Amino acid sequence: MSVNRGVILVLALAAVVSCRPDDQRTETMDPQQALQKREDLDPRVVRHLDSGSVLFRADDHEGALREYRAATEIDPDAAAAWFGVYMAEHALGNEEAAEEALDRARSAVPGATLIHPTSKDTIR
Repeated sequence: MSVNRGVILVLALAAVVSCRPDDQRTETMDPQQALQKREDLDPRVVRHLDSGSVLFRADDHEGALREYRAATEIDPDAAAAWFGVYMAEHALGNEEAAEEALDRARSAVPGATLIHPTSKDTIR
């Protein structure tokens, strides 16, 4: 075995040994699945989500919050709508309301407890 192959084998083995299994089963979602889920939403919810996103990007966080909340009134189980509420409330400095919305987003979808927003989620 050459030195290079030996080094590669050791590095590969170290990478495998150092990996720990997740505490929950997680799966990735391909873009087609994401589009299908969007297609499954009530068209009114999609309109409110899209409007909220446009307003959020324009720094109209109060307007975005109204749109995201309207989506949750139509479909209280729409995780995307609750995550939008989280982003808008967070941007407005309403941390308690933001955390409540994030909890709703996590509970709306099995496995969504792994949602861990970062600062760039609330920055356009």
